[in-house]
Amino acid sequence: MAPCGGYVTPLSHLRNLSGMLGIDLWVKRDDLWPISGGGNKGRKGVYIMRQAHAAGANAVVTTGGVQSNHARAIALLAASRGWKCRLVLHGPKELLLEPYGNLRLMVLSGADITVVQPSDIAAQMSASMEALRAEGYVPFEIPGGGHLVEGARAYVDAASELVSQCREQDWQPEVIVLASGTGTTQAGLLVGLALEGVQASLIGVSVARRNPRGQSVVSAICTEVAITLHLGRSLTEPYFRDDWVGEGYERADSRVHETIGLVARTEGLVLDPT
Repeated sequence: MAPCGGYVTPLSHLRNLSGMLGIDLWVKRDDLWPISGGGNKGRKGVYIMRQAHAAGANAVVTTGGVQSNHARAIALLAASRGWKCRLVLHGPKELLLEPYGNLRLMVLSGADITVVQPSDIAAQMSASMEALRAEGYVPFEIPGGGHLVEGARAYVDAASELVSQCREQDWQPEVIVLASGTGTTQAGLLVGLALEGVQASLIGVSVARRNPRGQSVVSAICTEVAITLHLGRSLTEPYFRDDWVGEGYERADSRVHETIGLVARTEGLVLDPT
């Protein structure tokens, strides 16, 4: 199934890690999503920008950290449409002097970038929306992380894509694990797997939030998506684990770096340290 733009990301068997760990481990390679730098934010961004287009927008405002995958994806998608993009970022302002990584891609996209304290994000987002309206644009505001129902719907479709690939491989996962931040990816997968009748346990591993708030956020967006899709069945409660948050978002500890190194050495697969 190709839900958006004809693109399907690979489902790959990690044979070396499987043998090392004594499990049957596969990975859905959304890092190879071919639009706006890839990743789940790239996939969600396509759906969100489609919603913005339907609303008549020709400009977007969003927020994230200075190395935000979401902000990078939206900036590149806006550039591809010829839209104005304003990014309200938080983090070390001095990184703008010599930007690298996602921040460098945001700069190259031509987005207008403002770096503020986290407490000032909401006010700056509102100011950016008003400024764009004053300039004659029709702006669309996108919450950090793409926390919108349309972003979650991208992963309802991705779940269908994944299930189709599993059937082609004659393989049925027992547990599906993903990183979970704002919760829309996990919510979309949970609803999508329910629609497909898949019984696998879905575990969201928190990159920032602690429970009970983390789980409640995922649960709320699940309910919104289910209502939007007129899902006529009850959903299992989201399983949201906050055991490995460590020192917090973008603060990878030694265990994270060891895991990244292990996977790179055994599979040639590069993981995100978030």
